[in-house]
Amino acid sequence: MRKASRAGVGFSGGGAISAVVLRLEKTQKQQGLSIAQLIHALEGKGHAAIMAILALPFCFPIQVPGLSTPFGVILIFSGLRIAFAQGPWLPRWLLVREIPEKTAQGLLEGLRKLASVAEKVLHPRLTFLCRNPWLHRCHGLLVAFLAILLALPLPIPFSNLLAAIPILLISLALLEEDGAFLIAGYVAAVPCTAFFAALFLWGPKAVMGCWNWLAHFWS
Repeated sequence: MRKASRAGVGFSGGGAISAVVLRLEKTQKQQGLSIAQLIHALEGKGHAAIMAILALPFCFPIQVPGLSTPFGVILIFSGLRIAFAQGPWLPRWLLVREIPEKTAQGLLEGLRKLASVAEKVLHPRLTFLCRNPWLHRCHGLLVAFLAILLALPLPIPFSNLLAAIPILLISLALLEEDGAFLIAGYVAAVPCTAFFAALFLWGPKAVMGCWNWLAHFWS
């Protein structure tokens, strides 16, 4: 299990993410950006870096149309391969998928912000939570489960955000072996699971009704 449990070693939060941003910017200006080029820019950074960057676009109230399913499928692959201690791999039909220019620009801007924050708050602590092989299986399976929810093409506000935030927190935790962020990821998975459980039990109309009722308190 050593390969999986060290998914984030050697990836220095801010500096490494900033280097990836520069590499992606250069690639995008020359020939656009595909998923294969995105993964190539993360070469050697492991599953955790891939998951963090793919979850990031969905961690904002404004949702990204058309990408939740392909990005969600990639995250499912990554989570399962973490759980079973396998190296990064994606099918060719996903690798050739082009990322729209506007989405790629938003992704790069989000990465810049992530780099500035990550280097300040992420550091190794409670590392046994990130290094234990059996716990690592749980982390991978949880990411795969959340990624399935993210991949669902649901026209419901914030549904992608609820699934993406715990994935991002868990990914960042594995990058820097930060057990505190890992715990935060598991906590963030609770409201996500509750939301989708309500959705499947009572249907989209009931969930939208709850959203509209809550919106009265914010307006």
